[in-house]
Amino acid sequence: MVKRLVAPAAVAVSAFVAMVVLMTRLGGGSSLFENADAWRVLFEGDTACVTLAAVIAVVVGSVLRDRAIAVAIGCTGLVLIGVVAAIGTSASWSSYGLAVAAGLVIAAVALVAAHGTDRSVLQACLVGGALAAIWVARQLQQNHSEVYAFGDYTPVGRPTDWQLLIGASIALALLAGSWFTREAPSVTSRLVGAASTGRIIILGIAIPVAALLLWWWFVGTEILGDNTDTGTTTWAYGFLLVPLAVGGVLWLPGRDGLVLLAVLVTMAAVATVPRWQGSWPLPVVFVALIVVGILTGRRWPSPLIAMGVLLVCTSVTVIDQSPWDFAGIVAAFVVPAIGGHVVAASLPTTAGLSTVAVTAPATLAAMTVISVGWVAYGSSSPSGFDEVRPSTTELVISVATIVACAAAAAVVLRRTPSADANLVRE
Repeated sequence: MVKRLVAPAAVAVSAFVAMVVLMTRLGGGSSLFENADAWRVLFEGDTACVTLAAVIAVVVGSVLRDRAIAVAIGCTGLVLIGVVAAIGTSASWSSYGLAVAAGLVIAAVALVAAHGTDRSVLQACLVGGALAAIWVARQLQQNHSEVYAFGDYTPVGRPTDWQLLIGASIALALLAGSWFTREAPSVTSRLVGAASTGRIIILGIAIPVAALLLWWWFVGTEILGDNTDTGTTTWAYGFLLVPLAVGGVLWLPGRDGLVLLAVLVTMAAVATVPRWQGSWPLPVVFVALIVVGILTGRRWPSPLIAMGVLLVCTSVTVIDQSPWDFAGIVAAFVVPAIGGHVVAASLPTTAGLSTVAVTAPATLAAMTVISVGWVAYGSSSPSGFDEVRPSTTELVISVATIVACAAAAAVVLRRTPSADANLVRE
């Protein structure tokens, strides 16, 4: 029994560590607001580093076929993350190194999940670990010590990152152990992802690159243009990514893209509900709700119904404009559970596309205002739900995103599973 739990734990913990890196540990170097050149964001800062990680993840995850090589690459990435965490530096090279390492880790565990004896279970652990990172990233960011220059928001010094070092060490031990406790995969599982690799790579590169270009456009026209309404404006820019993602999913064969729609719907709902800040116990409850949602999604898969529930959670805040009253707080607890359900109900998928789904929250964070690390530096805010209320424009765009994804999901679900999925069920 214990032997069978090693691979799911390795996949979940590795995805969690990689997503924590992408959500909270990138962006070293010069301050964005001190440079009048918007072009710098194309190769500096967290958004550029996340784009690099996402591209590496989808390319490596799509072309890899050998599980042994994947485990070796994943272990190498985790070692690199541990080394950077131990050194404790905020230099630009550390962000690039962490981005490359996180991309390699995500690609490796995606292939491990795709080549497992039960692909749906392992991929649910993969995406579940990434979702869990979203709900606890704020607490990890608040507990992450950094040294700042006076009057600057850019870290100039950083002690050893014990949180990341310990997490990477645990993931490394589990991933290495998964190789020695592996079960023989089916003969056909080695062919997973071969039929639609080209389209997946194109979509997996197009989404993060488009997000980076929109971020550059936003910085040049809004931030450096002294526009103070950055939240609503960012959402307006980010909404341009929805047709690309939805169109890309419809372009893919079979039902493989359904999981990406599930992640996008969950992200849209997360952006509108209150988020917890402060003490730890409640974020652990959110993670437990994600696990419960994954279990129900595996047992009673109903992706369209789950998307409808997320639409209701978002619509409540549109109707009463009081999301921090009782209805909004209830929605904050419902969203993680339903998010876990809709993701689990949308599996299995290919290894390459699972990397796109895992990196999507970090890739689109800058343009969808769900980056849970946006807190005041050095802030000691009391525990509780934050007071940042979404505007009407943000809420309407979130509802439109959920509706568009649900409509695309209804089309995708009418298709027969792709050849890749049939191979695994043989």
